[in-house]
Amino acid sequence: MVQQHKRGVSDNAYQHLQEADTNGDGYVSSQELAMYLEFKRRELEDQDAQRDAMRKMTWFALWGMLLYPVTIVIASWLNVDDAATIIGNIAPTYFVAISALVAAFFGANAYSSSKKADAAPQQMPMPVPPRPSAPAPTPPAPPSVEDYSEPEAPAADTTVRATPKRKII
Repeated sequence: MVQQHKRGVSDNAYQHLQEADTNGDGYVSSQELAMYLEFKRRELEDQDAQRDAMRKMTWFALWGMLLYPVTIVIASWLNVDDAATIIGNIAPTYFVAISALVAAFFGANAYSSSKKADAAPQQMPMPVPPRPSAPAPTPPAPPSVEDYSEPEAPAADTTVRATPKRKII
């Protein structure tokens, strides 16, 4: 019977993919990898949509707060003093409500993001198959009598030295 070899990721360089290993066999199959990549893609899209929603809400609240006084001025200019008075009386409540809404939204998102980070399980590193160990180096052989020789006599100095032609004063 021929044993089927599993193909997957089991090298240390790919330990960040250990959460893609859904069946826990130490190998990431192509189906597991495809599922993991699709999940990550959707997660990034959701985060992007959330950031866009926060940005739109912030701009809407900012423009509302900036245009509110303009609305009071326009109502006064059109001689609709009762409307200007009513809008002016609602202003403190409006500003507090909009500020609280934006603060609550941003606070809830920050809280849920911190809970996600805390809830992420601390995963054990993926087991790495043992590598065959290299044989231990053999120590050098002790020296023998043939390794020793008589020291050679220093050679006579036969180099020719140049003599100076001028005297330096």
